Amino acid sequence: MKWSAAALAVALLVVGVVQQWDAIVRDFARLSVGTVVVGVLATLVALVANMASWRAMTAATGTRLPVAAASSVFFVGQLGKYVPGGVWSIAAQAELGRAHGLARTTSAAASLASMLVSMVTAALVGIVGLLVGAPDGLATFWWLALVAALGLVALVPPVLARLIALAMRLLRRPRQVVTLSWGATTASIAWSAAMWLAYGVQATTVLRAFGADGPAVPPLATGAYAVAWLVGFLVVVAPAGLGAREGVLVLLLGPVAGVSGALALAVVSRALMTLGDVLLAAVGAGLAVRHRRRTGSA
Repeated sequence: MKWSAAALAVALLVVGVVQQWDAIVRDFARLSVGTVVVGVLATLVALVANMASWRAMTAATGTRLPVAAASSVFFVGQLGKYVPGGVWSIAAQAELGRAHGLARTTSAAASLASMLVSMVTAALVGIVGLLVGAPDGLATFWWLALVAALGLVALVPPVLARLIALAMRLLRRPRQVVTLSWGATTASIAWSAAMWLAYGVQATTVLRAFGADGPAVPPLATGAYAVAWLVGFLVVVAPAGLGAREGVLVLLLGPVAGVSGALALAVVSRALMTLGDVLLAAVGAGLAVRHRRRTGSA
């Protein structure tokens, strides 16, 4: 079952790349080597920060994983996001964590909590970015303020623990008493914010390569990217938010980059993220094999 799910995730990832291959080749041909290098590095930094946010949340639940173990579980499990439904990465990480002594319920609780952290920080970064770069953007995405306000309340550890318990009950998982530490929860939020800033560097670099210019580009690119991810995450029927994110980027970035520039960012950014997911999943798989050999020999 585990290998079947992995094969399905990889197959859907490949299908998504093939469907956009012509656009990927066309848009990457317009980028300089320096732009591609910065974009790849910024993407990898963002993905690593996302892992660190998840690892901090596992620590908040009382289980501290070494960086290598956390990387193995998180990056391989992230391939599950390419399967429509929005919960497959949680299931994959819960299964993979068992090899490192992480209980399924603890892993699921940490994954649910870190997803909520990502949503709240995306809303906050989106609000700040749109206020600075495109104040009129909030006329469409006014609900970000509501998400951010409710989210900040939800991230208070005692409240978050109750929400996790409720989610576990709805998912029909074994009942578990969750206690979250303040320090690790705060660290998870900080790492998540760092992730959005890194994605902002990626988006700004790509937009400038397609002609966008001016002081409003960095904050607007960062805010628009975070909002696009949030909308894509909420549209659970699309694998990795395919389609929804592109529409939001065009809506918010069209005035400064044109429709063609916004669409190019959507294509290039998705390609960079897919490449980053594959590279880090390969690293995670290698770490998993090494762990299995060590524990086997022990």
